[in-house]
Amino acid sequence: MSIYGNIGLYEKIRRTVFRRRISGPSPLYKTPLRFIWSIFFFVDIFLLYFFVISFLISIVFQHECYESFSIILYTAVNLVLSFFIDFFLLIKGEEVVSEEEIVASILLTIFWCTIKVIINAFIIYSFLIEYGDIINTTDIAISTRCNTFIVKSILFNYSILNYFPLGETYLEFILTIFSIVHFKVQVQSYETII
Repeated sequence: MSIYGNIGLYEKIRRTVFRRRISGPSPLYKTPLRFIWSIFFFVDIFLLYFFVISFLISIVFQHECYESFSIILYTAVNLVLSFFIDFFLLIKGEEVVSEEEIVASILLTIFWCTIKVIINAFIIYSFLIEYGDIINTTDIAISTRCNTFIVKSILFNYSILNYFPLGETYLEFILTIFSIVHFKVQVQSYETII
């Protein structure tokens, strides 16, 4: 009996990856997922370091565009959430996993990648609105403070940092599909041996 009960999504994924239920103990399969999630986890750490350095540079240049702090906040939230989601997806332990762990990992990946896409889309949308308000403002005081080369380059830097988690989520989805194909090949070879 599955630890998840007979839920529909679980059974559909299990049937997609594994053809039939094998009586007796579940066989173990090699998984590339633990290496994949550790790579994305370290990429998120690098992006957070880059964000902190960018923030410190903006403090050193003492720009006074206070309207850009909401953009800095959006970028920080985006990167930190991406970091924590990849941390939860990080698989530790053995190189081989059971069917239950494979299906649970696929379910978690689908769930967290969907959450990441929703969060990234909302934050990028909010970022673009704030960026447009700052650049296209008619207020002379805001225009004087914010339409400088340093502020525009810092905002451009934050826009690039906001697009990284979205690209990372796309790669995670592609690699999850690759891992499902990898498991199917292992299952077919296992059933051939049996």
